[in-house]
Amino acid sequence: MDAVFDAQYLNMKDAFSREDVHIEVAYTPAGEVDYIYEAGHLLAVDDDETFARLEPILPRLRHTDPEARPRGAGLVVLSLSEVEDGNLTVPQALARIDGELRDENPAFAEGGVPLASPVHIMHISKICPAVEPEVPSGYPPAQPWPGPWPGGQGQYDVKIGVSDTGLLDPLDPVQYPWLAGVDGEPDHPLGPIQPNGLPAIPEYTGHGTFVAGVARCMAPGAGVYVNNHFALSGGEREDVIIHKLEELILNYEPDVVNLSAGTYTRRNWAPLSFFYFHQQHHDVTLVAAAGNDSTHRRFYPAAFPWTVGVGALGTDQQNRAWFSNYGDWVDVYALGEGLVNAYATGEYTYQEPPKRPARQDFAGMARWDGTSFSAPLVAGLIAAEMSRTGDPAPVAKDAVLGAAREIPGVGPALFPPDAV
Repeated sequence: MDAVFDAQYLNMKDAFSREDVHIEVAYTPAGEVDYIYEAGHLLAVDDDETFARLEPILPRLRHTDPEARPRGAGLVVLSLSEVEDGNLTVPQALARIDGELRDENPAFAEGGVPLASPVHIMHISKICPAVEPEVPSGYPPAQPWPGPWPGGQGQYDVKIGVSDTGLLDPLDPVQYPWLAGVDGEPDHPLGPIQPNGLPAIPEYTGHGTFVAGVARCMAPGAGVYVNNHFALSGGEREDVIIHKLEELILNYEPDVVNLSAGTYTRRNWAPLSFFYFHQQHHDVTLVAAAGNDSTHRRFYPAAFPWTVGVGALGTDQQNRAWFSNYGDWVDVYALGEGLVNAYATGEYTYQEPPKRPARQDFAGMARWDGTSFSAPLVAGLIAAEMSRTGDPAPVAKDAVLGAAREIPGVGPALFPPDAV
């Protein structure tokens, strides 16, 4: 692990442990981090044929209780607790499945997915916020940057669903007029009052509010609802996220969904969760962050051809941001460095090197970098196009992406109107 990943992973591991969930890291043969997964469990499609193929390979494989573990998209979580008396790890079990199936593994078919996979842990840590929040220059700033775009408000009602860390509560409408009317589940509450009289700000608290603020600035007239889907130090199991996304779609009926999180996967295969989610919700327009590891490795769900995978431009908007993932699977790039928007008021203690354990006081605004924030900028531009034209989301998405400008050596890019 690198030092930043190590700090983030250990915090997340502790958060999952408090919920009695054990997570682990799988490594490549070279000793590098491959993916994060839930120990002792596999993910598969919930049908008798799949289980009939898996159970002879892993005798005493068991279904988990669906009442205790809701999941979406017709998936099932399988327990390894009784397979070889619980001594078989997830990577070992999957290697055994690969060895038995060989070329018959459906993952090798064009557009296919594996018969079973790890329960990958999706997370916003490092993957999407490239750095921890910083106090903006010229503190305190009067307005977010990029600021609200008057041209993004039209006559048609549009709704953006944000799958993130929830919404800070309360939000003063005088301080945050561009967030007026934004609603959602509450974010993690602020911590105890510190000696300076300010509450402690837990890590990732405010991430969902910042994301919502970026989207709202591009589409000032859009309705925005922010869900708290990543309460475990910025992480959650992929099947749980799918279940929560389905609830968001059912209850809020968003036109566009923003997901500033994701995961790398075993063998870089498409994750079962989002593959089957799309099968059942093919009409959902999902905008997803491409990740912040400066790698061309595919990051899901941004790497799916049916999503809008968004990489980050640096502050000059002429070059890729130093942290942004890249590759032919990234659909478009947008500003992801130096954004300023709504954040918590309080004292933040840095968790990651080299700033750990420095402290910083925030007054309700932050400067933040990451593809986490490039994605809602694009989601907001799509919503703005819908608001102005009345077009459905797929048509608006194509129109917005079609207007992207090619940057040599980077790829297609979109630009907030008041930041160019």
